[in-house]
Amino acid sequence: MKTQVTKELEKLLERKFDSRNDFFVFECTYGWCGTEIVDCIKYNCQREVSCYEIKQSLQDFHSKNTLSFFGNKNYFVMPHSLYEKVKQEIFINYPNIGVLVPIKTPEIGDKNYEYDVYDQLLCVKTAKKQQLKADKEVILSSMLRCMQRDLNRGRRFEYE
Repeated sequence: MKTQVTKELEKLLERKFDSRNDFFVFECTYGWCGTEIVDCIKYNCQREVSCYEIKQSLQDFHSKNTLSFFGNKNYFVMPHSLYEKVKQEIFINYPNIGVLVPIKTPEIGDKNYEYDVYDQLLCVKTAKKQQLKADKEVILSSMLRCMQRDLNRGRRFEYE
C-alpha cells in the first residue's frame, strides 16, 4: 500500500516528464521473471534510460529493498527533510546518483511564500551519466510489459 507521501512524489515526478519526449512507467519489474522492481523508469528520445527510487522516510531509505539503479542516469526522489538527514550518506555512498526534492513555487509578485502544496521537483544533486548496467532490450521490453499491465488495469476499472 502506498503512503500519501509516495503518491504525491509520484505525481510530481510524472509532471516533470515531457509527454512528447519521455516514456515512463511506475513500478516496473525488470526482466520477464524478475523480482527487481524500479519505482519509476523513463526512456527518452535521446535513448537514455533513467531510474528513480522514491524514498518517503528514513526507514524506507535504509530498508533492505534493492535499489534499482541500472540506468544511464539514476535518481532518488524524496522529501527535502529526508534529504537533509541523509545528504552526507548519499554523497559518500551514491556519488553518481542524483536527488530530486519537492518544492513550492510562489506566484510572481506574491509576498506570501507559505503554501501547503508542493508543485514541482527540484534537482538538488545532479546524476552523473554512466553506461547502462542492464541490457537495453530487456529494459524496454520490461517497460512495455508494465505499460500494458497499466493499460489493462485502466480498462478493467473502466468496465467495472
